[in-house]
Amino acid sequence: MTKYVITGATGRLGSEVFKYLLKLVPASDIVVSLYNPSGATPLIKESGVEIRRGDYGDPASLDAAFAGADKLLIVSYPTITYELRVQRHKSAIDAAKHAGVAHVYYTSFALAGDSVAAVMRAHIDTERYLKESGLTYTVLREGIYSESYPLYVGFFDPAEGKEEIVVPYSDGPIAWVTREDLGEGTAKIMVQGGFENEIRLLCGSGAFTLSEIAEKISYSPLLGRSVRLVVVSEDEYVKANVGRPGMLGEEEFLRGWATTYKALGRGEAGVVDPLLQEVLGRELTPFDDILKMTLSVKGSLLEQYVK
Repeated sequence: MTKYVITGATGRLGSEVFKYLLKLVPASDIVVSLYNPSGATPLIKESGVEIRRGDYGDPASLDAAFAGADKLLIVSYPTITYELRVQRHKSAIDAAKHAGVAHVYYTSFALAGDSVAAVMRAHIDTERYLKESGLTYTVLREGIYSESYPLYVGFFDPAEGKEEIVVPYSDGPIAWVTREDLGEGTAKIMVQGGFENEIRLLCGSGAFTLSEIAEKISYSPLLGRSVRLVVVSEDEYVKANVGRPGMLGEEEFLRGWATTYKALGRGEAGVVDPLLQEVLGRELTPFDDILKMTLSVKGSLLEQYVK
């Protein structure tokens, strides 16, 4: 029997991994580590898996949560604050060592190992720490979610009625991929094994730019108007967005997020790798399916990002 311990199982990616892992192995082989066990989703509660308290901010709780794990999934901590994110990841890796975990899987991000994007820095340093830990690891650089395209396409929100979308620095290709495809692929890789001490890319089967997405939006009868993408300076980008609700309107966040577009201009997110499609054994979910679904939603597409 192989014991799987999953972190982040109530999050957007982790919940998809858990859903598919539950289809691949018996519930008795799965442990879910949650910082707040009472917040477990109905699927987790009703599945029969063991639920343990494991808080990235409480290293002792992680030692107990990871005990007996053969395979551990460390889902990246949900913050954009570099220092906090790296510290939380290091605590999880240290706990995996203490618990004698045989194989650690870490969900990194699908940008380059020498990325110029601020959002990638914590991932790069976590990858380095994991490599140096002595643990057997697999780093899965998960592609940019198709569902998150509004963040990248200038905080696009059909409810605002704007016809011009502004992004800083440059446009570039992205190998978009759905969270569900990533979740299924990650679960299957964990169960099937292999990829020891490797960094592997899980991404879409094709790449296209933000400008091309703006064109797709414009041609959609669901929107009823055309939009166009405009590349502006960082200062113009900040001015256009400062004051939005939550972190999306904070100047510090906006300037950090702007560096992502430098990475896109370098083609960092446009690398296409067949691995995910091979693991799933089927075609990946088309981006246009996600676009149609989101444009059909009434109300704001950005509410989930306003924190």
